[in-house]
Amino acid sequence: MKFLRDKLKPRLYQEKILNDCVKSNCLVVLPTGLGKTIIALMLSIHSLKDSRKVLFLAPTKPLVEQHRMTFKEYFESEENELLSVSGETSPDERKELYNKAVIIFATPQTIENDLLTRRLELNGVNLVIFDECHRGVGEYAYTFISKVYKQQNPKGKVLGLSASPGSNAEKIMEVCRNLNLNNVVNMDEDDEHVKPYVKEKEIIKIETVLPAELKKIKDKLEVVLKKKLLQLKHKGLIGTIDINKVNKRLFLGIQADLQGKLRSGGKDADVFENISLTAEVIKVLYALELLQTQGVKPLINYFQKMKQQLRVKANRSLFADADFREAVRETFDIEGVAEHPKFEKLKEIITSNLGGNAKFIVFTQYRNTGKRIVKFLKDLKNVHPVLFIGQQGKDGLTQKQQLKVVKDFDEGIFNVLVATSVAEEGLHIPSVDYAVFFEPVPSGLRMIQRRGRVGRTKVGKVLVMYTKDCIDEKYLYVSRAKEKMMKTAINNVKEVIKSRKQRRIEDF
Repeated sequence: MKFLRDKLKPRLYQEKILNDCVKSNCLVVLPTGLGKTIIALMLSIHSLKDSRKVLFLAPTKPLVEQHRMTFKEYFESEENELLSVSGETSPDERKELYNKAVIIFATPQTIENDLLTRRLELNGVNLVIFDECHRGVGEYAYTFISKVYKQQNPKGKVLGLSASPGSNAEKIMEVCRNLNLNNVVNMDEDDEHVKPYVKEKEIIKIETVLPAELKKIKDKLEVVLKKKLLQLKHKGLIGTIDINKVNKRLFLGIQADLQGKLRSGGKDADVFENISLTAEVIKVLYALELLQTQGVKPLINYFQKMKQQLRVKANRSLFADADFREAVRETFDIEGVAEHPKFEKLKEIITSNLGGNAKFIVFTQYRNTGKRIVKFLKDLKNVHPVLFIGQQGKDGLTQKQQLKVVKDFDEGIFNVLVATSVAEEGLHIPSVDYAVFFEPVPSGLRMIQRRGRVGRTKVGKVLVMYTKDCIDEKYLYVSRAKEKMMKTAINNVKEVIKSRKQRRIEDF
């Protein structure tokens, strides 16, 4: 396999980061679109010696294939020397292909399976690259692969890549520990080395107001929520009934603790009752989120699903509540009459900015909302929307379909890409002029990834839609706070690593 050296034109900051990666196992934190894959390529070239291999891991099959295609541009290679493998390749065939490969691109689940069955050994691998390495926590396959790699090749190199490794130092340190990373190299868009390659992004908040009909349903659901919170407070499970101070995550945690009690033998009636009551709260919070951020139709679908599952105690209990039944009735009454104002606002944004072959990406958290947006936009003149979703479920897109959607969008067949979270992480999507967030998400990581889709080659605009005095507005500020926390956390981790190295030198 021959490296086509003349084709590679690395940027100064990429060479600077490479220098650190050669010396230590680095977690590289760079904003989306600034060429983390090229750094991985350069380190791979440096590591290909003594007939050793490189293993490049990425969380999804389209992302795996994208990385392979990027590498292919810089190598003259024979078939399967740059090898992309997945669970679709038969196990026996994979074993044979591994022997021929020089650089292996794969999802971690495939590699985990092949390590467990001894189809693959890592003692012949000189470098493991973990893309989107912030996933390397808990039971995710990255952690197992890292452990095996350390056992089979203690001196092997590791590279972790992420645009957003976590919003607190503990999470980032956990990633570093799990993946055997002993250095953090980060540059943000304000860094002097990176700035020349980053186009300006204008971030605009677009406020909408919940219509009176939807506000009435919101108020009724909040009455139900307060009653349920009061019950939980009396049981000593929460300390407040202020609906502005509780969220789904809190109750998912309570539910997990209660289920832990069940598993450890605490099977009294109170535990079962508390689990059901907590489930009711989670369901009401979810209904409120759908109403405030997505509109009437998704809420109707959710209520219908609950009605079909009345064998579930939490559903029966909610439908036994007069206020909840009233909220359901009012929701069905306004179907087709009142809609969330975000749809009209989105139409206004797109139609008023269509000139000059402008391209848009619209992010939404929910697949069904994505479908509704595509249907809503299809009738507009010169607007050609397409849905871009993940592979899960009956209506999911295959890897081939996903790549075709991206290609068609790149070629201008479509000018509005309506995407769920599948478009946030890693996958190369041609630069767009406008990114519209149909709703903010309470995650600094996801907000960073979404913004990275804009302004790669020219000035871009990021428009964040939210509903005033609703959960949307809360999420908007939470995500911004988490981004700031992440920057602080990265610097804290760097200081910890630096002090540990200093202590070792002093000990020596």
